[in-house]
Amino acid sequence: MSERLISRAKNLGISAEIYTIRLKEYQIAKERTYKTIKGEEVGYGIRVIYDNRLGFIYSNNLNDTILDNAIKLAKLSDKDNANTLPSPKPLQKITGLYDNKVEDSEEKSKELIKEIIELEEKINLTFAEVVTGVYEVSILSTEGIDVSEKRSIVSIFASGIFKENNIVSPEIYEYRFSHGFHIDINELKEELSEKASVFSKREKIDVKGYDITLTQKAINNLLSPLLSAAVSAENLYRKSTPFNLNEHINENLEIIDDPLEPKLPFSRSFDDEGMPSKQNRIIYNGEIKTFLNNTYWSIKTSLENTNSASRTLYGNLIPSYSVLPRISPSNLIIKYKRTESNVEDGTITVDQVQGVHTANYSSGEFSVVASVGWLNKSGERIGLREIVISGDIKNLLKNIVASSKEAKLYGNIVSGKLRVTGLSII
Repeated sequence: MSERLISRAKNLGISAEIYTIRLKEYQIAKERTYKTIKGEEVGYGIRVIYDNRLGFIYSNNLNDTILDNAIKLAKLSDKDNANTLPSPKPLQKITGLYDNKVEDSEEKSKELIKEIIELEEKINLTFAEVVTGVYEVSILSTEGIDVSEKRSIVSIFASGIFKENNIVSPEIYEYRFSHGFHIDINELKEELSEKASVFSKREKIDVKGYDITLTQKAINNLLSPLLSAAVSAENLYRKSTPFNLNEHINENLEIIDDPLEPKLPFSRSFDDEGMPSKQNRIIYNGEIKTFLNNTYWSIKTSLENTNSASRTLYGNLIPSYSVLPRISPSNLIIKYKRTESNVEDGTITVDQVQGVHTANYSSGEFSVVASVGWLNKSGERIGLREIVISGDIKNLLKNIVASSKEAKLYGNIVSGKLRVTGLSII
């Protein structure tokens, strides 16, 4: 049916694209009781361009009426010369994005959830979840795009609190993503248990004047959404980013968007318009070198298309057929030249933040609650009551002074722990 609709659109002289997701998903979770969800879905997003006018519709079925309705919507929309579908370019398929063991994942998922629940011997486990998915992305267009790729994803999440006598810690969570079942469950359990135990001693201290060390989780919580917005070419066009091209940020800092590394969870052979994935240096030699782009915004800004079209909704792992492509990074690699073996010494370590959604994404300003953090004092971790951290993304990046030697994946970020000076703490 996809081929027939594309052929019909060609005969009508209309540009059309059919974006297809075929998904098989299994979820098992334990809160008070066990809950399982198992399902399969096929969905289609149909984008048409008629006289530089855009029409979009999505459905779980394909037929002539769907195409007709998309054309009607296009005729009602405003004309915009940037409304165009891309032409195909050669791409090289990445191997390792699909693990066939995830196809029949029910038994393995049950084993993993039982392993996580062993944490109840050490902490008060509040929630545990294993989600597996196998999905195929296909894009077919009148312009000649014809690509398809099968990918798999495994997500593990656990949260808990430390509770003893009158001492109750904030809820602490850990999560991991991978294309297969090679997630180190023991490492996740140890991280959660150790962080919860920090709050057996919890104090309120005068935090002013301390440097902050952001763990990889905190970097993913805070820096990833702010940076994604700040380096979007759409926001550059709208003058709603604190950054400018070639602006100097930090001579020791490099940030790369890398969708080509198969071991990372958000890698892909092509973006969500069918353009070949490529590595993009966002900050290089300390300067802003690239704003991420898709086809529409590359035309609007007259900048190179970085092939960063994404239909993944924030917080989701799997693309959605129900939305138009927007701009989003894949895997963000943060490198800092100056490293220290004990980067946390004498600093306040922030591991979990809340309230990033209240940030001003145009200016990059933020004021967030560090719900999980501790003071590193003479080799001892002292759990802190909630503190508020304020600043802006530009000065945060400018004031990074060191990184831990070991880089680690968390969410879509690969980074060392980052020591930052100059942030406001209360």
